[in-house]
Amino acid sequence: MSVLIAVDKFKGSLSQSEIIEVVSNFLSRHQIVHSSVHIADGGDGSIDAFTQLGWQRKTMTVSGPLNNEHKADYAVSPDGNRVAVEVAEICGIKYLQGNLKPYLASSRGVGEALSQILPSYFQEILICVGGSASIDGGMGILQGMRISVLDRNGKSVQPGLAGLEKAFEIDFKTLISKREELFGDSSLKVLSDTSFPLLGIHGAARSFGRQKGLTRFGQIRAELALRRWFRISKEFNPQIEKKKTGTGSAGGIGFAMNTFFGANIESGSDFFVAESRVGKLLTEKMTLITGEGRIDSTTLSGKTLLPLLKLARERNSRVLLLCGSADATTLRYLRKEFPIVGVVKLSNSGEGIEVLMNRAREILAEQLDSSYQEGWFA
Repeated sequence: MSVLIAVDKFKGSLSQSEIIEVVSNFLSRHQIVHSSVHIADGGDGSIDAFTQLGWQRKTMTVSGPLNNEHKADYAVSPDGNRVAVEVAEICGIKYLQGNLKPYLASSRGVGEALSQILPSYFQEILICVGGSASIDGGMGILQGMRISVLDRNGKSVQPGLAGLEKAFEIDFKTLISKREELFGDSSLKVLSDTSFPLLGIHGAARSFGRQKGLTRFGQIRAELALRRWFRISKEFNPQIEKKKTGTGSAGGIGFAMNTFFGANIESGSDFFVAESRVGKLLTEKMTLITGEGRIDSTTLSGKTLLPLLKLARERNSRVLLLCGSADATTLRYLRKEFPIVGVVKLSNSGEGIEVLMNRAREILAEQLDSSYQEGWFA
């Protein structure tokens, strides 16, 4: 019997490396041969996944979500032709430590990061989006590049959703100049952790506003601000579409990179599955151990789990799912569609959310031991 571990982080509690270590220890105790790969979806942990693939980790100083300076990592490919930045690492929601500020949080640091790494020296720039704190339509990226966004009185708006609500005009002349100066002939690719568009019922405000701290009324305000931002942006790029896949990622960062800088938007999970060579490592009759922190409807919209499950089905492999918790409806659907032989949930421990987050490593080990069935690997 042989096992492949390919798992994304459990957001806020366990990194890919920590999960792999716990699972590897469990498998070793049962004398089960196994190997592992780091997987990401474009959100938290993407730079870690790149470094596991042999990319060189580097550091820069950028503004966090509330404009506080901090060190952030980025990665350069072994051949030096590609560079990757991670939104969650630059201005992610993790830096707010639960004190959400949806009207003040900004994507400004992403613009600063792209300015610092001298992107025109690379053939391809990868922007890993997901895990953001902001819902500013990517306006902060322009501000971080010192491209003015003005209100009706010709004054620069403040960063964040509060500023986006007052946005009236973009300095397109400076935008064109900066785009050429920074990117030249380099290609840009957004690695998105969701397929949702910028606007509408499945857009950035409706789908992700709550997790960024918006009330229902706040989500309506954000939707209106994003619609106005779309109209302003359309003056620069008349070809943009309201329902374009992935433009709702990271509070609209995907939209800004596509609209203003011509970045292509791709599935981050598909990218990492291909780069990690999971397809070559996973063979018939193997067991794939995979999962994510929370399995719910968003699992089906661009997260890492879905392409791995599809691959396991193609290869006639078994799947053992790991998760912090799971929505029953989504789990029933996955069990019906894919060769899942078991599910290990941290929530089965009966502990509250705070304990689950703080003791996730121990609880995962305990749940693996208590749930173990030979059929998982037979």
